[in-house]
Amino acid sequence: MIRFSDVSEKGTSPEKLEKHSDIKPSGGMTDQEADAFWKAEFQKAHDEVSLDEYDALLSEVFNRSEDELDIDFVIGDKLVKLLDQFSTETWEYMDDSEREDIISEFVSALSEDLGLEDIPEIAVFDDDDAYGFYAPADNTINLNRQYFDDPVELVNTIAHEMRHAYQEYRAGLLETREDALYRVNLDNYISPIPLPGGGWLFFTDYQDQYVEVDARAFANLFTEAMKYE
Repeated sequence: MIRFSDVSEKGTSPEKLEKHSDIKPSGGMTDQEADAFWKAEFQKAHDEVSLDEYDALLSEVFNRSEDELDIDFVIGDKLVKLLDQFSTETWEYMDDSEREDIISEFVSALSEDLGLEDIPEIAVFDDDDAYGFYAPADNTINLNRQYFDDPVELVNTIAHEMRHAYQEYRAGLLETREDALYRVNLDNYISPIPLPGGGWLFFTDYQDQYVEVDARAFANLFTEAMKYE
């Protein structure tokens, strides 16, 4: 997840009902054996329906675009006030320590508004071309110091990576259909592969998968908000 420059209910189909209609337990079964037999058959039918659901979700994960999404998130007063601190007029007079304090406050406030139970830690690096990335293994938002002089780009990167933290969190809950989309995409995530001569393999596939499109659309809310600061 690097930033570069309710599951719907579905009944068994008629075909599946017909497939199981002629199955009968063999004669001479005990009550326990018959019970076990039917439990196994019902589980088999359930698994087939679940597989259909998974395939349906998988078909919605790839080849997505930002204009298809309507992000349900309102930038509250606390975040608006923090965005003021990222304005060029204010940001350029801050030293590194002050900037990191504001970044930390922003991440904390955004975590609260996203409903995250654990606030991601912030790590800074300066030896890579990426703007930043989220590492779910240790729940860290990693930011490239090389881009700290561009506060608008920095806010966009933080929001983008925080959305990835949110996606990981919601994929673990599986309470809504969007949670399920996150889970299926994360299970089938496409990472771009750097080519020896420059460029990336599978970059379009990476860019157009649901979790990346969703993260960009979310981050763009903040970029748009900063235009009016």
